[in-house]
Amino acid sequence: MSTETSKATAKVPKNPAAGSTKTKKKPVSKSSKACIIFPVGRIHTMLKHRVPTKRVSVLASIYLAAILEYLTSEVLELTVSTLKQQQSGVRRISPRHIVLAIKTDEELDQLIKSNTTIAGGGVLPHIHKNLLKNEEKPVTHKKAAKASAK
Repeated sequence: MSTETSKATAKVPKNPAAGSTKTKKKPVSKSSKACIIFPVGRIHTMLKHRVPTKRVSVLASIYLAAILEYLTSEVLELTVSTLKQQQSGVRRISPRHIVLAIKTDEELDQLIKSNTTIAGGGVLPHIHKNLLKNEEKPVTHKKAAKASAK
């Protein structure tokens, strides 16, 4: 018998007067059964409230929790790599770092699109080339003559 099963079972008297005992296992959450960090039970409850028929499979909740966990880990991984690339010595993730990570990844940018706003995130730094001042080069006499001839 492994240590996990010995910890999970405890002898609880069924009828104290009769003296009989029955083993009762500790409850195990759906999240731990599915090896997922996100709360499957809470997601299942939220899904039941959103679906008109109120009938939702537990597998749908597990699948949704796994997807949310994957997307969260992907965003977190990209954010940490963005933070390391900046080399500013900052050790705290801010909404700005999250926005930069999402906007630099093509797939996540398509998923989130432009209809999502992260508070305090700002925008992607970009100045269009037409808005920049053009450094005018000195006009040669040949170019000036062609321009005046037209």
